[in-house]
Amino acid sequence: MFVKLFLRSLRWALTLIVVSVAVHAQQRDPNQPRATPTPTPTPRPITKSPKGVVKTEQIGTLLSNVPGIYGTIRWRKELGLPYDPAQAPRPPYRVCNIFLFELMMQEPTSPGTFGVTRTAVYRASAELVAGKVAEDGDYYVCTYEITKLNGVALPHNKAMVISPELDDGILRGKEKEPWSVGSNAAPPPGQQRAIIIIGGRTNNGVTLTDNQPHATADFEMVYRPIPSPLK
Repeated sequence: MFVKLFLRSLRWALTLIVVSVAVHAQQRDPNQPRATPTPTPTPRPITKSPKGVVKTEQIGTLLSNVPGIYGTIRWRKELGLPYDPAQAPRPPYRVCNIFLFELMMQEPTSPGTFGVTRTAVYRASAELVAGKVAEDGDYYVCTYEITKLNGVALPHNKAMVISPELDDGILRGKEKEPWSVGSNAAPPPGQQRAIIIIGGRTNNGVTLTDNQPHATADFEMVYRPIPSPLK
């Protein structure tokens, strides 16, 4: 009789131990941090852009580590594009390549001439960020950078006046003709397309220094009266 009671008590004790271990295993330690599930990133929507035009959310001056002059040329969309996307699935050239840049600076004349300087005009080798035009609100925008002049780095401590203009070698007369897709794509009578400075440059041009090896100059293409010929 005593043995049966002992075995029954032992069986109840083992049952209580098993139940206690199971309950404890299901309880979480309040001092232990709860694992946070990794959030799934929301995919960005993909938008289609007009052919020949890059759709971007932000347009600005591109400053790389290379010393030089950086900036943008923009024009209102109503002034149109130099090609008709409806007739040409692709532009006949990279649109931003319609611009060329000239740098003007004062340089001394030949040795032996004292106190005389001349204005030298150089064709700058501008990189027009893949040559693609982008959109920024109501504007088309081209981003450029000039880091070399005649194959060498731009000079320091010398004022340089940068003058962008339309490249007639690429446009082949289109710079004077009506453009396409814009509501105001042809200059009014007596006016022409012109590029004006809108920021980043003083009247004396831009000057690079060892402490400031970067400069910016932003431009806009507008309509302006045709200058009268010099008499």
